[in-house]
Amino acid sequence: MTATASVRFGGDGTAEVQSHVRLTPSTHIQCSTYDGAAPILSIHDGQVDIVITNPGRGEVTEDDVAFGRALAEAATRYAAELEQLAPRNRPAAADPEEPSGRAA
Repeated sequence: MTATASVRFGGDGTAEVQSHVRLTPSTHIQCSTYDGAAPILSIHDGQVDIVITNPGRGEVTEDDVAFGRALAEAATRYAAELEQLAPRNRPAAADPEEPSGRAA
């Protein structure tokens, strides 16, 4: 994974943080579940760890459920878009009827 982060300060001193993460084949994504406690979604690669969980300790609210569903829907849309774009980036298979695709 490669990750970058930047911090910008507004005129009133408010900080804005932007993070960019590019996943790689060595990235490990896991959802850990516990009896009676909120799950933890983690993304780990090298020196970068991203942990997503709710703010409560064990208590899960309807807002937490709504956020989890929004996260799942966004991830589903992300994967669907990748599936549509991936075939465009694959090299075309050589056509055996074309002269360049025939063995000499």
